[in-house]
Amino acid sequence: MGKNILILVFMITFVFIFGTVAFHLTEGWGLFESFYFTLITVSTVGYSLPEAISQAGKVVSAILIGAGVTIVLYGFTSITSLIVEGHVGRYFKNRRLKRMIGKLTDHFIVVGAGRTGRHTTLEIMKAKKPFVVIDTSEEAIAKLEDFLGAEFPYVLGDAAEEEILLRAGVDRAKSLIVTLPDDAKNTFVVLTAKSLNPNLEIVSRVSDLKALSKLVYAGADKVIATSELAGIRLAQMALNPKTISFLDILSFGEESFRIEEVLIPNNSPVANKTLGEINLGKRVGAIVIAIRRGNDVIFNPTGDTKILEGDRLMVVGKNEHFEKIHNLIEEG
Repeated sequence: MGKNILILVFMITFVFIFGTVAFHLTEGWGLFESFYFTLITVSTVGYSLPEAISQAGKVVSAILIGAGVTIVLYGFTSITSLIVEGHVGRYFKNRRLKRMIGKLTDHFIVVGAGRTGRHTTLEIMKAKKPFVVIDTSEEAIAKLEDFLGAEFPYVLGDAAEEEILLRAGVDRAKSLIVTLPDDAKNTFVVLTAKSLNPNLEIVSRVSDLKALSKLVYAGADKVIATSELAGIRLAQMALNPKTISFLDILSFGEESFRIEEVLIPNNSPVANKTLGEINLGKRVGAIVIAIRRGNDVIFNPTGDTKILEGDRLMVVGKNEHFEKIHNLIEEG
């Protein structure tokens, strides 16, 4: 849009400069008179030509009339159309985004549409969870749309500001993921978000391990040191190049498996039953690999392990399995 406007402005400017200089040279008029007569001629308002105008001046007038009907008229119309359509289009897009975000509850908010934010958002989209992205750059949002191959709700602005977080629905959100490369900025975002929603689960990236404790103090529930994770992963792959870990299969296998923590609510129809009685493998197709009960973790539970209210099951399954699991634990 900006490039087209510049080209049209250049064309219109060239017509006026040509007319002003041509009348100045052929008729000997001053620059102001030459510009004024150029404006009258280009606009084709119907004023008659001066009696003393030369043949060369008439030729210039004819050229300017043709340019006024084509280049200038087309240029002004196109510029007006681009500006109006741009504002109108942006207005309706902003209204659509506002409605989309207004309908969300228990959604994820991803702060930052950079490299880390792109992959974070992709994983959330794969899990079919609702999300909103916050970034200060419209260009970064556009790149993320290309990366995901889909439109998504977003808010343009600084996530450290309360107004921006509220526009993203932070008061109704389930989790906030902060992916900015600036640790100080991440800390401010965490502080602001936690003050607006104390129950918000916050996961933050940290670049410098020295800032980890500050992020935790600010209210982050989990802090991920990307450099440390990358270093550990690289070392493991070098030490065991032929080993394929279970997480590799989950993350990079052909099937869309994932691990999810499933809470057993109060009065659940599966509470006080054993895993064997529930039989998730047969009924749903998922596998329970661990149970978190208070501060204890039961790894590799057997079919005789009883499920209690408040237990958190670590379940491995495909994306389509988890809706069935939630229906099972809530409705039986």
